Amino acid sequence: MSRPYRPYPSFRPSAFLRAFALAFPLVAFLSSTSAAEVPPAVKAMLAKSASFNLGKYPISFWSYTNLNEHADHMTEAEVAEWADCGFTVPMSPSFDPAKPEQVAHMHKLLDWAHVRGMKLILCDPRCGAHWADQGGKLVVPPGYADGVRAAVKQFGDHPALFGFLVGDEPDAAMKDAFFECARIQKEIAPHLHPFANLLPFFPGIESRAGTDTWPNYLDEFYRKGNADLYSYDCYVQMNPGQSGWNDYFQNLRLNREAALRNGIPFWNTDLCTGHYNYRCPNYYELRWQFNTTVAAGAHGIIWFFYYQRAPEANYRFAPIDENWNHTQTWDDLRHVQKTFSRLYGDLFTRLAATRVTFNPVAFGGGEKFTPDDLVARISPDTSPVMLTEFVDAQGRRYVMLVNLSMTDNTRVSITLTNPKARYFSWNWQGKEFEGPSYSSNGQSRDDHGLLVLDHFLSPAQEAVYRIE
Repeated sequence: MSRPYRPYPSFRPSAFLRAFALAFPLVAFLSSTSAAEVPPAVKAMLAKSASFNLGKYPISFWSYTNLNEHADHMTEAEVAEWADCGFTVPMSPSFDPAKPEQVAHMHKLLDWAHVRGMKLILCDPRCGAHWADQGGKLVVPPGYADGVRAAVKQFGDHPALFGFLVGDEPDAAMKDAFFECARIQKEIAPHLHPFANLLPFFPGIESRAGTDTWPNYLDEFYRKGNADLYSYDCYVQMNPGQSGWNDYFQNLRLNREAALRNGIPFWNTDLCTGHYNYRCPNYYELRWQFNTTVAAGAHGIIWFFYYQRAPEANYRFAPIDENWNHTQTWDDLRHVQKTFSRLYGDLFTRLAATRVTFNPVAFGGGEKFTPDDLVARISPDTSPVMLTEFVDAQGRRYVMLVNLSMTDNTRVSITLTNPKARYFSWNWQGKEFEGPSYSSNGQSRDDHGLLVLDHFLSPAQEAVYRIE
């Protein structure tokens, strides 16, 4: 899951995006002013997200536990803590399907999750990507499909099963077999959602992944894996200073563009456990990762990782430490996730990001904010913010404003372009109402009669509106 990343110069997107828009007409929608027409790929992505039937924004974690060693900790109280921390689709421990007591334990975990409105990504060893060497090429062994069928027979009808884990970060040698395993899972159980985590992009990784371009790598997974969603991991945003921001936001952009091309959602793995040169995220840095992931158009988030289990290298301050105690990270993560879910519920599972902008500096080959028919101005123009426009399946339009500073408060306003615009937000009960965001600092009209929404945002704080 973790590796050093090499820095690289900022990607200059203008010529690329023009060529991309010509090749993929869907992108023309990203600056369309029409609220009536929602492209088929966006509708497909939203329909796929809705089919997950989670009820809230997907929030997961990498577990790395197993019932051979950790069964005593995998109790109903532990599952209740997952829900209390704000997780909606956690990853299960792995287990031995040849041991009836462990199979029964997995059924209990599913039952306990269901009672609490969660679904599980099941780590069943029969479904993890398998391969065998056939003349120097890695292929799926003949018995793999039988193993998946056996797992589906045991667990496939449980309402708390999201899908089975396929695996993590396939390289060039294993890629074809990995993608085929995902396809086999989907073919055998089309009602489930196989979970496969792909490599992140950084310069030079194309040869390791067995591709010529990163869009081709992501598209190949969609085609060959019959994928329901993309997932990948990226931690460089927790390097010292801002050294990894370009890598982080470029990965978000590349995956969002692939999701739009192929009509399926993508999820992002962010970092909650410090290791190597990646610092231990504090509350604001956890919220920054969460809100920027949502604002970049991701339909789910996974955290690396939840359980420390035992001391290892310089890994430190996981939400649950090696003594199975809560750390400050757990409390901070709980606050971020429960606040977000209470305010917005499943809202962002029903939205697609159509324009992602930055001000005053764009990261990762992204777009610098310029006025359009929805937002006329960000003021002051020195405030470090991210402004994303979204659309739902009915063509209604939304904006999300995020303070990009991890350390500083910022006073920032957005001016709505249409003087007759109405705006709606969400209250502490998660209900939409006409009026300012909870983080609003007031409103006014400028000299042209345009509505100005003012905010005094703490580090990584957000404001969300539906605009009519």
